Amino acid sequence: MSNGSSGQGAAGTALGVIARILIYGAVLVLLAGGAKMGYEFGREIFCPAAMTGEPGVEKQVTIGEDNSPSEIAEALEENGLIGSRLIFLIQARLFETEFQPGTYVLSTAMDSREILEVLSGNVQEDAGEGTEA
Repeated sequence: MSNGSSGQGAAGTALGVIARILIYGAVLVLLAGGAKMGYEFGREIFCPAAMTGEPGVEKQVTIGEDNSPSEIAEALEENGLIGSRLIFLIQARLFETEFQPGTYVLSTAMDSREILEVLSGNVQEDAGEGTEA
């Protein structure tokens, strides 16, 4: 009778070890996936990419005095100028952007940081330069 119970104990121990290995493996996979997602999220905030390459497509966007940053981000996303409202809102907060009301011509070849610069009035648009006589 003792032989049978020691066999069950060894099998139970082996199953316990296998279960632990599987759990540790699953935790490692989840950690690696989370680290990758965190890296990609941070990269998008600090090293954004444009929606398209040069020359891009120009889009006209109007910002009113009463538009919230969320409404501005929604308009930009709907026009295909940014890929993520959340990333844009985080960038606007992080870089302390103060949006200036007006009508802007933006390009899909601009990344979100360039768009933030234009919408804050820190960069002049190319379209209006050199047209004065």
